[in-house]
Amino acid sequence: MVQQLSRLFEPGRIGKMVLKNRIIMAPMGVPRIATRGGYLSKEYLAFYEARAKGGVGFIQMSISALGKPWATGLTFAPGSLSIVDDEHLPSARRFVDAMHDHGVKVSFQITHHGAVLSWMLHKMPPEKRPRGLRVVAPSPVPFSQTGEVPHALTVSEIHALVEAFGEAAKRGKAAGFDAVRIQACHGYLIHQFLSRRTNKRADEYGGSLQNRARFACEITRRIRQEVGPDYPVIIRLNGNDFLEGGITVADAVQHAQLFAEAGVDALDVSSGPFESHHWQFLTMYQPSGALVSAAAAIKKAVKVPVMTVGKIDALMAERILQEGSADFVQFGRPLIVDPELPNKAMEGRWEDIRPCIYCDTCMRSLDSSTCSVNPAFAKELEYTIEPAQQSKKVWVVGGGIAGMEAARTLAERGHKVTLYEKSDKLGGQWNVLSAYRPEQGSLVRYLSRQLDKTGVKVVVGEEATQQMVEEMKPDAVVVATGASPATLDDVPGIDGERVVFAHEVLTGKVQTGNEVVVVITGRGSRGLAAALFLAEQGKTVSVVAKSKIAWGLNHNIKLALLENLIKLRVAMFPDSTLESVTDKGVHIIWDGGEPPERGGPRYEVLFLRADSVVLAAGLRSENALGERLSGFMPEIYRIGDCVEPRGVLAAIHEASEVGRKI
Repeated sequence: MVQQLSRLFEPGRIGKMVLKNRIIMAPMGVPRIATRGGYLSKEYLAFYEARAKGGVGFIQMSISALGKPWATGLTFAPGSLSIVDDEHLPSARRFVDAMHDHGVKVSFQITHHGAVLSWMLHKMPPEKRPRGLRVVAPSPVPFSQTGEVPHALTVSEIHALVEAFGEAAKRGKAAGFDAVRIQACHGYLIHQFLSRRTNKRADEYGGSLQNRARFACEITRRIRQEVGPDYPVIIRLNGNDFLEGGITVADAVQHAQLFAEAGVDALDVSSGPFESHHWQFLTMYQPSGALVSAAAAIKKAVKVPVMTVGKIDALMAERILQEGSADFVQFGRPLIVDPELPNKAMEGRWEDIRPCIYCDTCMRSLDSSTCSVNPAFAKELEYTIEPAQQSKKVWVVGGGIAGMEAARTLAERGHKVTLYEKSDKLGGQWNVLSAYRPEQGSLVRYLSRQLDKTGVKVVVGEEATQQMVEEMKPDAVVVATGASPATLDDVPGIDGERVVFAHEVLTGKVQTGNEVVVVITGRGSRGLAAALFLAEQGKTVSVVAKSKIAWGLNHNIKLALLENLIKLRVAMFPDSTLESVTDKGVHIIWDGGEPPERGGPRYEVLFLRADSVVLAAGLRSENALGERLSGFMPEIYRIGDCVEPRGVLAAIHEASEVGRKI
């Protein structure tokens, strides 16, 4: 074990339960590998077993529903094991035994979805929706995502729910789990009671903070009665809702004190209901460790252990523990990306840790369970890297993310790989974002390290040509020549000296004036990053977008970007067309006026002053070499943006597929 991680890898205690280290796997549903009815599947077991082998000390399972369908809304939560009745216990017990074989403790989590059930049912096809379910909540407040008004629970129904939590805890203990965790955050039922935004009751379960916490405290006490004094009880709470009128850090401190008095053994501090989902799943546009301060405030106020979570790497986790901000650190998405993270950190193999880039793909693709950076996620049984039957001389042309991943995989299988990159550095288009968000450079550093380790010959500053292929005769060529920024040819003034590209701004190649208009015709990721970058410098920025702002971005990325842009007073003009660029600014047609039935006109011609115009018109594929080699090479493959500009997910997954195929 490396010395600088002495705290992270020392044993920890929660009640009477001793953990081998202070690394906890945060709860995550994996719907793609869930079985029907919540029974254990071999795919589900393989996913968790990979993380158990990887060195975590404690696995916190995702939501397991309560025992009565009328109380929980669903008999089990998608992506989770079920403990809904005694028939499910042998299945759960097999899972727990498998984790114990690797020295890992396991908790189960119980909750009630409350008004969130409205959203879950809304996503289901009508023919698949369970019949007779009621959406319930503390008060008849319309659910933010669907507008549905839930049934307000009666006091007798609340008491029945408290009993249901106790029964579920008893079943979980009988299944062999090492601890129970109460889900009291993220907008689910208990959180709905805790928050003044959703709890408008005038009885003993509403009004004051203590009354709003009564439901959670009664559940805690009832569970304690069922599981006994020595069985660990953990509660997960929001340290901050990041919403006006929501739970504040000061509220969370009082909640934590009440929960500790009620008998919990540890406090798991998270954040973010549905309305501020990006604070539950922090993105590349939010600070690392953004939730730690709330955990630290709670830790000062209680005597039970505190857990923190949220965009944390191993070195930051050690600092958090050393500073006394928390007693345990949870890793969620980083363990999706690299199951071996704890083992690699313990051995000091920092550059071998495959990094999470916080791109939100895993959340956008929740039902299909996909990770941009780790193609093996939720495919642990089917994804293998086997030695090549015949070692071939393979050229990879293009040193972006796709080319690097393909070269790494090919070399790992025993091929003799040469990677050509015509520029002077590896990384391709990913270097544009890394210039603005330096932490994103970790992906290029990781892949570069793997190229070194696997013996890939890397040639930079030289462009591979058809003539070179003809002369040197590689057995196979993988074309990963990427894409380049597109432009708008038919706009008057677009070729003026005031017009620059977003990638030039983000990489520092050009400087802009103080009044800037960013024109977006693509998905918006690069243009909005440039707008945020310039606004953070104090410039006056307007965004003119051909479609809706951030229409093509993953949900939490969109929320985080828009929150930051609004905070910095960036003006936004969606559904707009750039008409012309002048020496004073730009003319646009904005689809933002009143519709004709309200006295229109709907479309307005606006003039926006600008010293500089930043163009983000998307990317265009660079596939000239691929076209020249097509039909000439017996074995040629095209991957990544040279096929079609799509981003890091397609780049890495296509590279991995080709790398395992040749």
